[in-house]
Amino acid sequence: MPEKWVHINTKVGDPWILPIWSAVNEAEKSLKSKPIANEVKSQLGLSISTRLDMLPHIISRINEAVTTVYKATEAHNSEQVFTAQREGYVFDLEKKLTFNLFVDIDSLLFELNSVCELIKNLFFVLYTHSGKAIKKTKVGLIIKKLIEDNGIPSDWFLDLDNHRNFFMHEGAPYFAVDVSRGHGKYDLLIMKENIKTFDDHSKYFTLSEINSIVQGFLSSKPLIQRHLIELYKGLP
Repeated sequence: MPEKWVHINTKVGDPWILPIWSAVNEAEKSLKSKPIANEVKSQLGLSISTRLDMLPHIISRINEAVTTVYKATEAHNSEQVFTAQREGYVFDLEKKLTFNLFVDIDSLLFELNSVCELIKNLFFVLYTHSGKAIKKTKVGLIIKKLIEDNGIPSDWFLDLDNHRNFFMHEGAPYFAVDVSRGHGKYDLLIMKENIKTFDDHSKYFTLSEINSIVQGFLSSKPLIQRHLIELYKGLP
């Protein structure tokens, strides 16, 4: 066992959960609900806040890496362009850049999926605590309907699950740069196998699609927050 150690300050700054705790505390003070278990705030709440704080760092690293990749790719020549009709020569990038980008894309999918699962768990716990228990298997459907009722497409939920599950259980990422639209309009092609053509969209997705997943999540966060606050404010 360690006999001495130094704790590193990991104080998180994402405020998403704080208004929810305020609503819970107010309900407890007015005796509309029983005190919530301390581990819900100290463990589940902190875990959500920590992962929410991690996401911007991962996204920033991906954006920096992709900018570097696009800039480097501008030096490609016609012989390094692949089409459905002909194969070109592969374009070499610095290995560290390539694999850091692999790691960060994989990490983003994992962390985003993880925080979604934690938020769903919080949703279930707070419904139970407020006296309006729901089946755990129904949480995802309730959140999906909440998002759609507010005019936000919920496709990102399924896309995130599919991509994360594939890279967790079935394969590793490869990538190429889509130069079809010319300089300044590049997109990253994240492949689920080392494919030769892109006629089967189930075998790849794009950075633009990852951005849509992230934006879907960011747009859904305040809706879920407001819903949980109103859950407690509406207690008799």
